[in-house]
Amino acid sequence: MTSEDFVALRRVDWNRLEDLLARAGAGHLNSLSPAQVLTMAALYRRATADLARAQRDWPEEPVHRYLNGLVARAHGVVYRRGGQIWTRIKRFYTQTLPRTYRGAWPFLAASFAMTLVPAVVAYFVVTANPEAAYAVAPPELVDQVRHHELWTHIPIEFRVQAAGFIMTHNIQVVILAFGLGVVFGLPVIWLLVSNGISLGGLFGLTQAYGLSGGLFDFVIAHGVLELSIVMAIGAGGLMMGWALVSPGNHKRTDALVLATRRAFTLLLGLGPLLVVAGTIEGNISPSDTPFPIKVAIGVSTGVLFYSYLLLAGRRERATTAAPSP
Repeated sequence: MTSEDFVALRRVDWNRLEDLLARAGAGHLNSLSPAQVLTMAALYRRATADLARAQRDWPEEPVHRYLNGLVARAHGVVYRRGGQIWTRIKRFYTQTLPRTYRGAWPFLAASFAMTLVPAVVAYFVVTANPEAAYAVAPPELVDQVRHHELWTHIPIEFRVQAAGFIMTHNIQVVILAFGLGVVFGLPVIWLLVSNGISLGGLFGLTQAYGLSGGLFDFVIAHGVLELSIVMAIGAGGLMMGWALVSPGNHKRTDALVLATRRAFTLLLGLGPLLVVAGTIEGNISPSDTPFPIKVAIGVSTGVLFYSYLLLAGRRERATTAAPSP
């Protein structure tokens, strides 16, 4: 193959890379969509392979000098490490995180359904047949409820330690839900469904023995925020699994990389809120705080959580998308 034949064969990819570099501008990737960043990375890898071949076969030809310059410029963009850390943090929380959350709505809907539908079914099954609770809860817990006692009491001197344990456990659960997405999402489905069955089964058990009001009093302050975070990060795991099942126009590995970035955005942005939920669960939920205040805390955290994720970043996107006069 001559250098001219090589240029004709590879010119399309080089032009695509040139175009993305021009769109990126000044060494920044912020102006590119996640899909374009992924495409640029793939084209950069191919261009480096082309440069290696040009160095071997046509070291004195113009194609070698051209590719050397192209790869150098692309390297500066792809591997650029810049400052403005606070600006990027602000952009992450005001734009990237809420937009990623809204963009994941099919997986959020699936995650919510995989949790709430089994919860409703388990609630009615256990309410009608309390013995079924032994299949979804530890036997000692079931026996405790049968003796008309709840397991939710935490002595005041142990509440700080309990809050730390709860938030650590919940963070471990969501990291697990994120990581298991690479196994085609199947373990994530099991985790969401089993969590829903456990939740519904416990409410059904307490309903059967007249204790559901006490359990609701314990759960309401922290439950809305905690469950919302777990289901959102579970949706990220489902997203990763679906990228392997149906990669669309991407290669399976590239689709997984793109989905993992989105899922990690949800984990990084929402995971720390489990500290808030754990603090409420360990300190306020088991306390003698009046029920209306607990309801107000649960509703307020839920409203703030969903208002932020559903509304933030819309104005900036609308301004960016406005057509030029």
